[in-house]
Amino acid sequence: MMIKNNLKITIRNLRKNWGFTLLNILGLTMGFSGFILSYQYINREISYDQWNPNYEQIYLVGLTENGKFSEETPPSLAPLIQAQLPEVVRAGRSIHYPYGGYPLFGESTVFLRKAMLVDSAAASIFQVQSKTGPVYKSTDQKEASLINQAYADRLFKADDMDFDTPKAVPMLSLATGMQEMIYGIAADRPLSILNYDLLLINEIQDERATGNPFSFQTYIQVKENTDIALLQAKLTALFQQEIVPKDPLKSTNYSKGGIYLDPLSNLHLRPKAGSNSPYLLVWVIGLISGFILVLAGANFANMMLAQANSRLKELAIKKILGSSRSQIVLQLLIEVLLITLSAAMLSCILLLLSANILQQWFYEDVKAYLFSSTSMLQLGLAVLLTTLLSGIYPAVVISRFNLNQLLKGETGTTGSNQNFRHALLGIQVLFALIFVVGLLVVQQQVHYIKQAEKGFEPAQIVNFKGIGLYFNPNPGGNFEDFKTRLDQSPYISSASSATNIPGDITPAPNKEFSYAGKAFDMAHLGIDSRYFKTLEIETIAGQANQSLSQLLQDSTKHYAVINESAAKTLGLPQAIGSNVKGCGVNFEIIAVVKDSKVFGFENQVVPTLYSYRNECSVGRYMTTLMVKTTAGYSQEAIATIAEEWAKVEAAKNLPLDYEYMDQKYAQLHAKQDELQTALSSFTGLSVILVAFGLFSMSLFQISQRKREISIRKVLGASVGNLFLQLNQPFMIIFSIGCVLGIPIAYYLLQHWLANFAYHIELHWGYFAVAAVLVFLLILVVVSVQTLRAAKANPEENLRNE
Repeated sequence: MMIKNNLKITIRNLRKNWGFTLLNILGLTMGFSGFILSYQYINREISYDQWNPNYEQIYLVGLTENGKFSEETPPSLAPLIQAQLPEVVRAGRSIHYPYGGYPLFGESTVFLRKAMLVDSAAASIFQVQSKTGPVYKSTDQKEASLINQAYADRLFKADDMDFDTPKAVPMLSLATGMQEMIYGIAADRPLSILNYDLLLINEIQDERATGNPFSFQTYIQVKENTDIALLQAKLTALFQQEIVPKDPLKSTNYSKGGIYLDPLSNLHLRPKAGSNSPYLLVWVIGLISGFILVLAGANFANMMLAQANSRLKELAIKKILGSSRSQIVLQLLIEVLLITLSAAMLSCILLLLSANILQQWFYEDVKAYLFSSTSMLQLGLAVLLTTLLSGIYPAVVISRFNLNQLLKGETGTTGSNQNFRHALLGIQVLFALIFVVGLLVVQQQVHYIKQAEKGFEPAQIVNFKGIGLYFNPNPGGNFEDFKTRLDQSPYISSASSATNIPGDITPAPNKEFSYAGKAFDMAHLGIDSRYFKTLEIETIAGQANQSLSQLLQDSTKHYAVINESAAKTLGLPQAIGSNVKGCGVNFEIIAVVKDSKVFGFENQVVPTLYSYRNECSVGRYMTTLMVKTTAGYSQEAIATIAEEWAKVEAAKNLPLDYEYMDQKYAQLHAKQDELQTALSSFTGLSVILVAFGLFSMSLFQISQRKREISIRKVLGASVGNLFLQLNQPFMIIFSIGCVLGIPIAYYLLQHWLANFAYHIELHWGYFAVAAVLVFLLILVVVSVQTLRAAKANPEENLRNE
């Protein structure tokens, strides 16, 4: 009965003070909306492979050398681990199809952008299953290629989906007569690092027996309670004793490296052999969403304390009627809880109504995470914590007013209440300053990434993936003829190909080279004679754009070009004409080119050797055609390439698969764009919440000081003097916020920038601009109230007294 009465009184109070209630609900709704969106993203990002029952026992096996990490391992490693280490339950391998799109021909032609090859052990480790019966339908079956439902619908007729027997479909090109056997439709899986449209499950041959040139990702599933440090030591010893002496590739990553184990829980967000930007983004968004809730809660607490004086009569009546302090606290907390619940429900409704729009900004499965049980549990905890943090102190303060003070209209706690409210407002200003300066720095870093010198020019370049598979890529082969014909078009400036292109997720492989008796580790790219011209990479010395005729004339020579970093590493005083040994040949250096950040700004440019005959990349073909189009004529250039492509025998029913290089390159920094978008949104929210807090605080302060203002005005105080007097507390709060906020912002941003090999420098200007912007916000919001109070007629206020 008491709770029911408290609810009735609470609802009556909220309706009576509808303006106060509405402001609080709006402020909290913004906070909860930001919180739900943030944790939708966080929940999605951390959910990768957590559904796997063996999640805690799965590790990536990689190679490490001199503090560097590589996830590429020789194919012989996994079976060796399986055979010799009993604590390993399974050891499997995977590799992404390295040649671009994987075309299949059925009812329609499909380009599979995510084709993967795995062995049966890796398929088992990652819980691969089929919708159409067992993956392996007999003991004689050695392979089990699975395709996703969406592509199966396009390849096969609706009444031809049983897969009792495998279905053969032409692959790569109709002209080759090659076929892919499809054994079933892949079962739908939650998010996983093993992400595919076509999964080729097959046994992978040892490179020592077959000359397999590829490196693979090796995964192991270990027994529970395995000592990982001890296992890592065993793996390193096994690698050094059994693989390094027999390694035909002689890569320094193999011959000098050790083994590291990276748990599955790290692989999506912070792999050792990759960027930890996704992990940082998750943390930043999580912290920011928490800050936003703190801001909303601080506003709420401030407004409750500010409203306390208007509730003195109500509290006096309650105490006269026998209400205890605990009953008053309970009622006030119920008020807070109803407001926070209303705000949470309103935020859910708003997000539900805007879910289709949010899908364009986030992911297609945004609805699944917005209102998942995990998200709703997190929202419930946020409601509870916000209620307690923003309601406990005001409720306790208001409930302890004694009866005599309430009847006289005095609280006796004005000073402590005011200090607490100022502290809450100071926290809001501090967070706003951190958000604003953070947004400025992130925007500048993203702008720097987009506009700074990259060492090459991706604009106007179109990548045609997989074309090189259908030609002879050697100098003098028909691929050169094809590119020569393209060069004759007025819409095309240059056409080229290489084993690795800018924006590739997988960097060029490291190989061991020697000069003057010393061994050096350098990345290697196989290129053609137009590579540097197409990418507009500047030549520092020598002649990098070697002519095709010269290459054909000097067919026994091995020419190479090195970048600036390689020249420094080798210590070449005169690079041109020097000889560098590697990959079983003797390279003659004919040019030095500028360093190019082809793999993004997070990674340091590594010493690189480019060669024209692909001596170091057996099996790594130059499959992607890079076409530099004439400015403003990209569509005409694509049409020209399509026309030439149609003349190729292999092109029947095979459409061109292309993408723009600048867009591909931009994907390397997609997480930074996401951070900028998130920070912009949260900064806007924080500014609005701070404005709410300033408005309510200034309104309350002025209402409390009306009599003082009137007396000062009667005694001769000018409007300017009163304006400064009323604004002084807020300027003090601003100053304290700056003193505390600037060092915190500097520390956080310095650590964030450290993740980039190339970044802007922090300087005082960013902090000064942020401080000025926050100062102007305070000045504008507060001045509206203070100017009105300073200009008010003192007679009216004194008469009311």
